[in-house]
Amino acid sequence: MITLTAIFGLLNDGAMNIASTWNAANMAELMTIVGIFVHAFFLIFALGFPIIVLTLESIGIVRKDDDFIKLARNASKLWGITFAAGAVTGTLVEFGLVVVWSGSIALIASMAAAPMIIELYAFLIEIVLIGTYLTTFNRFKKWKGTHVLIGLGVLFGSNLSAYMILAVNSWMQVPWGTGSFVAQTFLPWVPSLGPQVINPEKLKTLVTVLPTIGSGLLSSPGAFQLLSNFTSNPWISLFNPEQNVTYFHNVLAALVITAFLTSSYLAFKILKGYGSKEYNWKGLRVSFLIAAVASFLQALAGDAQGRILYTFQRNIFNATEGIPANGGYDPIVSLLLYGSPNHFFPGSNYLASLLPSGDTLGQLTLSATNTFGPILHTIYYSMIISGVIIVILGVGYFGLYSKILRGIVQGILRMKVETFVLYGSFAGAALGIIASVAGWATREMGRHPWTVYGLITYNDVVNSHAITPVFTAAIIALEIGILLAGIWGIYMIYFKKLKVKHKGGVHY
Repeated sequence: MITLTAIFGLLNDGAMNIASTWNAANMAELMTIVGIFVHAFFLIFALGFPIIVLTLESIGIVRKDDDFIKLARNASKLWGITFAAGAVTGTLVEFGLVVVWSGSIALIASMAAAPMIIELYAFLIEIVLIGTYLTTFNRFKKWKGTHVLIGLGVLFGSNLSAYMILAVNSWMQVPWGTGSFVAQTFLPWVPSLGPQVINPEKLKTLVTVLPTIGSGLLSSPGAFQLLSNFTSNPWISLFNPEQNVTYFHNVLAALVITAFLTSSYLAFKILKGYGSKEYNWKGLRVSFLIAAVASFLQALAGDAQGRILYTFQRNIFNATEGIPANGGYDPIVSLLLYGSPNHFFPGSNYLASLLPSGDTLGQLTLSATNTFGPILHTIYYSMIISGVIIVILGVGYFGLYSKILRGIVQGILRMKVETFVLYGSFAGAALGIIASVAGWATREMGRHPWTVYGLITYNDVVNSHAITPVFTAAIIALEIGILLAGIWGIYMIYFKKLKVKHKGGVHY
């Protein structure tokens, strides 16, 4: 088995200056953040929009209503655009992962190997089937359900892909399968992380080596000896208790955003008088209903996500909830977690007292959490408040069908429920985006400075070559350019064409 001494011998000439790696990591992080959020813009459509399209098409088939089929067909164009843009930005993100954060190959070659291989096959399923789906509307005259089945195949591929990618991210948040290694090494407040299926000696070597020689480890032939037999269970990341919660939380978030964006587009057409009002209301009722149901389910998923955070990342929980350094009370959270409003939550000072002497990385973790604490608390509660308002919008929607709710909406807001739904569509879309961005920012900013929480910091895996401001600016410009190109494509198909068709008197 390769030893720490052997690796240092192999890479003695390639040792990196630790201070410079922090500078490189900070610079690289800027373009990575932009790249991930640009990718996410398109990814949410690939993840949530198929459900809306297939729902509209299925209703049209069951009711034998061509309006719903037309709605599905028009919506599928956006599905196609965002899938293509998502594939491009996803490739850019993965390319950056390998080239910029090259030390992360240690993760990909070990704990992430199984899910990443499955994700590749899932992506191939999407590529093969989405073209078939988009080009075969109205081709199946006798068996119209066949077209829906093809769409479900694309939906399966996109969700399987998302599940596997989120499995890797969840493992980076909660490195399941490392047993008590994290608690014993760096973060004593972390509970046992499942069965110990990793080789503790090899993990200890990797964790010790990366901060000193970083991604240069991969240039050594001995690196593959280090990674071989790293774990006795390559599937362990799929059994992470955070995985399913994270998956449903992200899918529901994508569904809330895309459904409200669909509703807001149709509401815009209704308010501006474009096309048939009846046609647009058919789509709006369905898309807003999907958003409402997804928002109710998201409240449950968010609660489960919060419980996971409390269990495995107590320092981040304290920061997001605004627990003082000396500890304090939070009656609402206490009631949700313990059934009593009087539970005392220990603060960061207590967590610091648990750190063993010389645990510099544990101290770094608490220092980073305390630094980001105020902004984490603000961002987190902007997500919570946005989510609460979205749920209220969802409840108000059912005033279209309930006399009691109709009376409440009209009594409080002094407007018709139909008007509430029209303008609520725009509010839901904006708040959904705010909640999603805030939620993901909280998740990743709170984990700082770890790449794998409790094991590897982000400066450990950055490329050993200098990352200049000019290079960073160029990559960010490219990422923003792709985003603008995608938005322009959406505008040209939906808004530019909308004006032309309105002038010609044809409903769209």
